[in-house]
Amino acid sequence: MGITTLTVHVKDLQPGMYVSSLDRPWLETPYPIQGFMIRSGKDRERLQQFCEFVYVDVVKSRANSIPKRIIVDNEKATLPSDAAQIYQLTQRDRIPYEKTTSRESELADASTYYDQVGSTYKTLLQDAENDKQLNIPVLKKSIAPMVKSIIQNPDAFIWLTHLKSLDNYSYHHAVSCAVWAVAFGRHLGLPEAQLNSLATGCFLFDIGKTKLPKSLLRSTKRLTVEQFETVKQHVLFGIELVKQTRGIRQEVFDMIRTHHERHNGSGYPLGLSRDQIPLFGRIAGIVDAYDAITSHRPYCPPLPAYEAIEALYQWRGVDFQTELVEQFIQVVGIYPVGSLVELSNASVAVVIGQNEHYRLRPKVMVLLGNDKKLLEEFYEVDLREGLDNDDAPSLTISKGLPPGAYNLDSSHYYF
Repeated sequence: MGITTLTVHVKDLQPGMYVSSLDRPWLETPYPIQGFMIRSGKDRERLQQFCEFVYVDVVKSRANSIPKRIIVDNEKATLPSDAAQIYQLTQRDRIPYEKTTSRESELADASTYYDQVGSTYKTLLQDAENDKQLNIPVLKKSIAPMVKSIIQNPDAFIWLTHLKSLDNYSYHHAVSCAVWAVAFGRHLGLPEAQLNSLATGCFLFDIGKTKLPKSLLRSTKRLTVEQFETVKQHVLFGIELVKQTRGIRQEVFDMIRTHHERHNGSGYPLGLSRDQIPLFGRIAGIVDAYDAITSHRPYCPPLPAYEAIEALYQWRGVDFQTELVEQFIQVVGIYPVGSLVELSNASVAVVIGQNEHYRLRPKVMVLLGNDKKLLEEFYEVDLREGLDNDDAPSLTISKGLPPGAYNLDSSHYYF
């Protein structure tokens, strides 16, 4: 069967069907964003209070739980044009990536690749500043092992974006955006060649800033209207730089050209909207915005990751395509890797890994006891454990904490 996700009216849901998406944003319902199994008629009745139809994952559903008529109806159905492309990618042509290594075993190699790609990007910026030809083959060579590592287990590279600090915001932002974009593309099930393009685009979409005055980029004050108009020119400068460079795929060029366009047409430089913005440009816009608001910038402190997720959620359907925002939130999790959180037993932990199908229950490392004192020995907890045991309530996250809460720096407490 070609279709792996079916649109099903709630009244037609049967026990054993796995609900992977809703007809409305997850955060507007009491359900976890990772999906859930229909286990009884009561589950169906409860869901009817919020949704008219849902999307059912055929692979995760129990065998023979889906009537043939529903499959036939879906094969005949057409999709709304606004969501057709993302549905095509995430539901029909998706490559089902799985974690094939542990975070711990992946970290050593990932750290080496992280340093290599950061060094390559630094050289690339210097070449651009000096009007030299951009060495794209070298960039691609350094990107390839990074992409393979993220395919195997994205948690390692995502964690490194919190541990590492490159020379300045530009370097750190490029590497972090590339990591988020590849993790996002992996979640969407894109083939490896396109994951490499996503990473390449993230390293190049701000290359035009090398042609801006450094004093403007280093300003610690909010830009004036005139200064911001100057900064906007970096997109056009980047386009001109890349036009002179061989070996750039169209989807990479699209990211450079459209990463500041917005869903409602309010972006720049062309004021494109909705599906006028290529998919890779839409992805670039989301990861660029998310990493910017969670990073230390000269003129603005970072938002806590959970507040950044709330901001993205508010921007859905306005700045960014709703379907893509919701998919990205599933990648990042409500509490992203590197976030400080308080647990239900009052202890404090840092998130060190995501559970792909249980985004509200990540893996954490406990740093402070319930008395908020630093533990002599840290320990890991998988918050998914005990989920199915009604007799022993499992540990949960009670709230997110801002960066630096209790004077903690998560990068000091990992190894």
